[in-house]
Amino acid sequence: MSEGSCLCETVRWRAHGKLDPVTHCHCAMCRKAHGAPFASYTGVSEECFEWLSGESAIARYESSPGSERTFCRVCGAVTPYSFGDARMGIPAGSVDAGASDLEVSAHIFVASMAPWHRIGDDLPRYDTWPPDDGGAVIDNPETPSASAGAVHGSCLCTAVAFEVKLDWMAVHNCHCSRCRRARAAAHTTNGFTAMENLVFLRGEDNIESYKLPSARFFRHNFCRTCGSGMPRRDPERGFAVIPFGALDGDPGRGADDHIFASDRAPWYTIADHLPRFEQAPV
Repeated sequence: MSEGSCLCETVRWRAHGKLDPVTHCHCAMCRKAHGAPFASYTGVSEECFEWLSGESAIARYESSPGSERTFCRVCGAVTPYSFGDARMGIPAGSVDAGASDLEVSAHIFVASMAPWHRIGDDLPRYDTWPPDDGGAVIDNPETPSASAGAVHGSCLCTAVAFEVKLDWMAVHNCHCSRCRRARAAAHTTNGFTAMENLVFLRGEDNIESYKLPSARFFRHNFCRTCGSGMPRRDPERGFAVIPFGALDGDPGRGADDHIFASDRAPWYTIADHLPRFEQAPV
């Protein structure tokens, strides 16, 4: 049996029986929906799945014909959804109980991988779906142009668009449980820059912000229409936080390190050679 929840724990679910092997999906739509370098999904038959609470709090966005992305309208975390053939797709980052039993099988849609991300493990890789999977075609959004010296970003539904000057203080792969639950992913990749380097082109008023009550600074900003993770300004500390999964172009660099590695998801292996910090960077 496995259980999981969104960041605010409004939406909770339970699955009976063994969950499917996890696949890491690198398509642009998954990156945007999660605000992460890739999405990690497992699954189970619908008859083995039950909602424990919060089903009425789930918002839906049709990202492509017949395909819905779902998220908690309170905190913005991606939630499980029905993907056809009487099966539920479950974002692995939302799994609490039973997470240590998950196994990862492959990387998919690596032909669409973010230019700033590198795969460090030896798992099988497929440009699109694995050969024995007849999944629907996934279209990648067009990459909008940006001003000189900046990179463009947007949410999945494009209601929110922004630019960020290519002047980064730091870029971290963060494995903390808050980021993992907020993005419902293995980890997030966040870029930190001066607040004035972030300029919203449209849709800033379409951004919701969820403040975790137990946290001093942590917030999760997301588009209220599609749930995509969005940038946020942190005036108290004087910087802006940019989820690299929301970027449309190349930010000019990837992550500097892995932080909060002690909170790493038990099913995810850090296989690259970047520096790691058990908690915050020194």
